Amino acid sequence: MRYNQFSKIHKAIFLDRDGVINFERGKYTWKIENFVINDGIIRSLIKLQELGYLIIVISNQGGIAKGIYTKNDVDMVHDYMINEFEKYNIKLTKIYYCPHHPDFEKCICRKPDSLLIEKSIAKYHIDPEKSYFIGDKKRDTEAARKAGIKDILIEPNESIEKYVKDLITFEFD
Repeated sequence: MRYNQFSKIHKAIFLDRDGVINFERGKYTWKIENFVINDGIIRSLIKLQELGYLIIVISNQGGIAKGIYTKNDVDMVHDYMINEFEKYNIKLTKIYYCPHHPDFEKCICRKPDSLLIEKSIAKYHIDPEKSYFIGDKKRDTEAARKAGIKDILIEPNESIEKYVKDLITFEFD
């Protein structure tokens, strides 16, 4: 019998991008020179990965629909982020982003809706009860709850290290 890599159930950490992974500037971040990784992210992701969590980014990128920047701009920033993480052997499982904005079109992939989380759960066989979403906006926590994921709300640009430490302590209690 052949081994199916997705036959086991995984746990995952879902992360918002702007304000959690990188510095929330109060403006859209679509240029590499404006993408600054927040303190504590690297150490936290290394630890989470060591504990077997899949790392998935879920981000709203409404500036695409507004015509401020393009999907290619977002992809270039994401490639940069992936390359920075790879320097520390951090592997992102997937980056999902919603290119829509409610002023221009309706969708169910934009947080606070949960389609992108649900797609991840199905594709990567994720156990929602063993998974967390870390976000800096109420829409992040709403999306997590809709998908049955535990939510952690942080302040924009706050280090996630103390939350990861609490999560690790909780996991081993």
